[in-house]
Amino acid sequence: MAAPALSRAGATAAQCGAAHRRLASRPLARGTGAPGHGRDQLVAPGGAVSRALVLVNPAAGGGRAWGLWERVRRAVPAAQRAEAVRPADRAASRAAVAEAVASGFQRIVAFGGDGTAHLVAGALLAAGAGDGVVLGVVPAGTGSDLARALGIPRRLSVALHRALTGPPVRVDAGRCQGERASFFFLNEASAGIAGMVDEAVNAIPNRGTSAFLVATLRAIRRYRPLPVRVEVDGEGWHEGPTFLATVANGTTFGKGMRIAPRARVDDGLFDVIVVGDVRGAELLRRLPQVYLGTHLSARPVRFRRGRVVRLEPLAPLPPFDVDGETYPSGPATLEVLPGALRVAGAPA
Repeated sequence: MAAPALSRAGATAAQCGAAHRRLASRPLARGTGAPGHGRDQLVAPGGAVSRALVLVNPAAGGGRAWGLWERVRRAVPAAQRAEAVRPADRAASRAAVAEAVASGFQRIVAFGGDGTAHLVAGALLAAGAGDGVVLGVVPAGTGSDLARALGIPRRLSVALHRALTGPPVRVDAGRCQGERASFFFLNEASAGIAGMVDEAVNAIPNRGTSAFLVATLRAIRRYRPLPVRVEVDGEGWHEGPTFLATVANGTTFGKGMRIAPRARVDDGLFDVIVVGDVRGAELLRRLPQVYLGTHLSARPVRFRRGRVVRLEPLAPLPPFDVDGETYPSGPATLEVLPGALRVAGAPA
């Protein structure tokens, strides 16, 4: 698959290669593992030898992720033989993934939130390593919607054990090529209010379990539906005021809102949901339906499936929400990549 020029979540293959060349002369900036186990090999089921890297996002979970890793790894024998890194920023994370791929690691585990998994998956796909390297996901962040979509346990020790030793399953990914941003994604990409919610979440200090609900209510007070054109598989499908347009691979976003309750991560299709011109009291009345996943038959909600989706904002929009991260909004084409990644820890 040809990798587009990526921003933030992934670099181009050439950029990844350049990052590796810069880093090849020095070891990865490691965190602590078990003494004497720095680059020990991990024995996977069936006796296969697998080298594993755990990439910990120290900012995930309100800054608690590294402390969580230090505690959880002691309870998971396989983690004693894995190598851990805590990159300082996104660029360092992409470089660490590129070096791990070039150095022969067979598994890379994203220990953090949805954004951490988004970044690692994007870097793997940009490097053309979706077939060769297994992705593990440990939900140590705020939202954990990707883990829900994949059926990964919320208990960190169980999730880490499965990520390091479990058999991989094939899952779909998405690729967006846009005028202002291009990226890969795993769970969803949304236009409309969702990016404003992301910004509101990030503005909440010490984010707890209610952060996404609080942020959603704040965004609802400010956002007014803006015009968007949506095409699915080359067919004009929606044009007009749009509260939300979601291209979903997984089922939930916003920490458990079941925006696409019928979606599957392995069916080779996007679930496309558009919420039209709704606001005020009607919007607040409909919000519980989104958490329950009973909104698809409600007006003004539209739903269909497809492989290629074109989003064209007809007025300036808030940023796109992509796996809980924000990207500049603009005309963009989103394409499903069937079976593009192998993920460990998900039910077969």
